Amino acid sequence: MLKTLPIVFALALCFSNVGFINLGFAPEKSAVTTVDARAPSNHLTQDKNAQAAAIELVNLEDMTEPPAQAVAAEALQRDENILRLHWDIIPNAVKYEIFIDGATLFAYTNGIEIPIDDVHKKFQVNAVSLEGATLQNKIPIRNIDTNPTAPRTTTEFDKMAYPPIYPVYSWIPTCGADHYEIELIKDGKIIRRYFTQPRQQEDDFDLYDKKPVLDEGEYFWRVRALTADNLPLTDWSARNESNSFEVKHQIRFCALGDSITHGGGSISAPPSTVVYNWETYCAIPVKNLGRSGDTTAELLDRFDSDVLPFRPEVLFIMAGVNDYRSHIQGWESVENLQALRDKCERNGIKPVFLTPTPLNPAQIDRVQFIDPPPADWQDHQRFICDWIRSQENFIDVNDRLTDDAGNLIDSLSVDGLHPDAEGKRIIGEAVAAWLDKYLNLQ
Repeated sequence: MLKTLPIVFALALCFSNVGFINLGFAPEKSAVTTVDARAPSNHLTQDKNAQAAAIELVNLEDMTEPPAQAVAAEALQRDENILRLHWDIIPNAVKYEIFIDGATLFAYTNGIEIPIDDVHKKFQVNAVSLEGATLQNKIPIRNIDTNPTAPRTTTEFDKMAYPPIYPVYSWIPTCGADHYEIELIKDGKIIRRYFTQPRQQEDDFDLYDKKPVLDEGEYFWRVRALTADNLPLTDWSARNESNSFEVKHQIRFCALGDSITHGGGSISAPPSTVVYNWETYCAIPVKNLGRSGDTTAELLDRFDSDVLPFRPEVLFIMAGVNDYRSHIQGWESVENLQALRDKCERNGIKPVFLTPTPLNPAQIDRVQFIDPPPADWQDHQRFICDWIRSQENFIDVNDRLTDDAGNLIDSLSVDGLHPDAEGKRIIGEAVAAWLDKYLNLQ
């Protein structure tokens, strides 16, 4: 059993996505054993791969019975004591360092479960940059749970003006879990059920829903941990405000885009957290219709299905970065953007284009999670930006994010592709300024 193993080894077996916790004291370096499971992938660039990794076992849209309140089989009894810590996302932190009982652990999500002989041990959590520099010492702990029987979800739907059309479900990894089962429930009926893959990488703490959530109604999602034999290791997570949301139509302002619109940042923080969503920094509510990984062609393909149900008055469109980083010509991108404009106008929607964000090839090369862009990416970006600046309604955010060399400013992005909290603030406030003028002219 894990509790009979040395704590560091036990922790290494149990953690997926470990962060940095501070004990309230600085341990001596010689006394610290380090288990540093490096983040094996960029949760923001998984895009279609992350969506494909979640296997939809069954779609229960015709189910008439409400979901069972208990698991299908009794959850297994875990022998070891578990201490679970949960803290707030710290902007620009890629991981978190946890000091506890003479060990140092790293987590890539804002929480951790620790098997330990004494759940009252002192601990400390620090936020850490990609390079290992401490960004904040002694992070306040939001929740401390001992011997939890169900996962704790980390989505922040309660902090969003509207739920995103493509939800991302996130949770604190369960110690000893092989994989997870996720259910989306609408008006008391299970409508989707997903299983994550058996753990092949130690990064199992979120799931990108590959299907849009379009129908009006009350929703919540839940997760439980499973063993390799598909037996429930835990009960279902509890329903609360942060994992519940309501979908309504007739939304006045919507935003269509790729991962820059969808959200997330600092490699490991998913779009389910608001600090990395530009909509958070817009004082006027905007519905998020973004989908990570989309090209301009894919946005065009899903316009009818994903935009028209909400019948927005204004649609903010921000796209192109996935085109020019993947060898799609600028003129092709503009043709797709023109087609999006025409669709908007035919449907009585005012299109407002945002210039796409730049790239930082040196940062991309440093993190080694993203394919390097072609050498001429700036030429194609410039072509798209010039067209956007010729439109009747546009917002130029590219200039505010670009350095003298034409690249994404170093301090605004850890991975060189996704603007982090400050970059998203710049975008959100620019949209808010446009909306303020638009509303004052009415």
